[in-house]
Amino acid sequence: MMKKIFFLASLLLILVVLLTLKQGNHPKWSDYQKAYFAEQVSKLQVELGRVNDEAKKKQLQQDILSYQNRKPEIINLVLSEGKVERCKTCHIGLEEISSSHPSNTFGCAVCHGGNPLSLDETTAHAQMFGGSHPGSLEIASLSCGGPGGNGVSCHSGNQETGKNLVDSVKTSIMSTKAGELSVVRMTFGLDKTKEVAGLTKGQVAYRYPSPLQGRPNEGIFQQNCLNQCHQSGGELPVPLSQGKIQGNGCESCHILTNPTHTYIGDDTTIKGNKSGYGMVHNLTTQIPYNQCNQCHNQGSHDIIKMEFSVRPDMGKVIRDWTAGYSTWTDRLSDYYLPGELFAKCEVSLDCIDCHTRQDVMGDGKFYTSQHDAVHIQCLDCHGTKEKLPVTKKVENPKDLMFEEPITNPKFPALQKGDEIFMTTRGEELPFLRHKGDHWIQTSRVTGKTFKIPLVVGSQCKQVPEEQGADSCHKCHARTALHP
Repeated sequence: MMKKIFFLASLLLILVVLLTLKQGNHPKWSDYQKAYFAEQVSKLQVELGRVNDEAKKKQLQQDILSYQNRKPEIINLVLSEGKVERCKTCHIGLEEISSSHPSNTFGCAVCHGGNPLSLDETTAHAQMFGGSHPGSLEIASLSCGGPGGNGVSCHSGNQETGKNLVDSVKTSIMSTKAGELSVVRMTFGLDKTKEVAGLTKGQVAYRYPSPLQGRPNEGIFQQNCLNQCHQSGGELPVPLSQGKIQGNGCESCHILTNPTHTYIGDDTTIKGNKSGYGMVHNLTTQIPYNQCNQCHNQGSHDIIKMEFSVRPDMGKVIRDWTAGYSTWTDRLSDYYLPGELFAKCEVSLDCIDCHTRQDVMGDGKFYTSQHDAVHIQCLDCHGTKEKLPVTKKVENPKDLMFEEPITNPKFPALQKGDEIFMTTRGEELPFLRHKGDHWIQTSRVTGKTFKIPLVVGSQCKQVPEEQGADSCHKCHARTALHP
């Protein structure tokens, strides 16, 4: 019996050694690279068939031959401080995350964590920040907020508080969902004010201890309302056949996705129909309205039944998104749920053209209603019957507002002496400018310019104390049915 056990154990050991040797002689990363080379050859051959210029044809033929002759090899990325990373040995086709985060300076591990020297998937991906989603708010302090390749703090720990976005976003109403918590608790008679007792900075909504204090509908409230939160890692209310999609903090806005949340880039390790990825591995601050729509215009919650209803025209919204462009009428129907009121400018512009940095990413303070959290008012752009919009002259090129052109290549560069708008709360709006007799807004997404109509000298009957959108909508109201 002992001989038999010894024989089986020896046989198993031999099999393990043979398997290890086989994997060493034919590592998985070589398959990824071969797949990448073949994919590039196919793309170049398609391009070659469309080109008439002989010089261009010759160059394409040389590129094709180069990929056909290329052999898999370990790719060592040597960073400026001498550290070595091998992530691109597998992720050979992965796109640069952004021009301000070059991989040859920052590397991969500074944002993703893991073991960047390993060529084995299991050990390389061990202890990654947030798995494959380093932007998740529960880990963002280590990734987005950690020190960069040069050791300098990135989006946390800076002397200038305006740069500590990882800290401020954790207090934003999208992160805490304090607005839904306060409204529901008031509706069910638990609170007389909008305050949300016990909510702390950085605490994600679905982990709030007792939103309904043990009532029978507390479970369904957490599942159908608080868990559907793009800042918390909860499920997005997207009606996709591919299954559940999770929100992942910073990535939910800054990594653009398609309707199926599938990757379409050149990294052969994540090809296929697996959902839960951005379209490409690329950060952006040019966030179009249909990215915001993933959360904000998917449907509506019934506060009494604790149920979420998908908007009935969602199929059209997804088709418009897939098309890659939209008419004003498409934007109108995609932007707003049936029955909502809006002004015409709210359809022509994208969400980030109105909502400020502090609106979206918080200002470090807790707000328990959308009304309190939103910084922008109609008068910030249009003024009042007695006053023009508040402006500020650019004097110091090191001001925070000078970062805006860096993040958007379509954004007109700011110059010393330019006159930019200011909100009533003192936040700079560098995409809104006063030039001579013109008051101009530049879209932060498309670069298109709009002339801003002013209330001064117009027939507007506004009440200066009533500056919320609901007040202006009394006269400037549109609906999806009556644009």
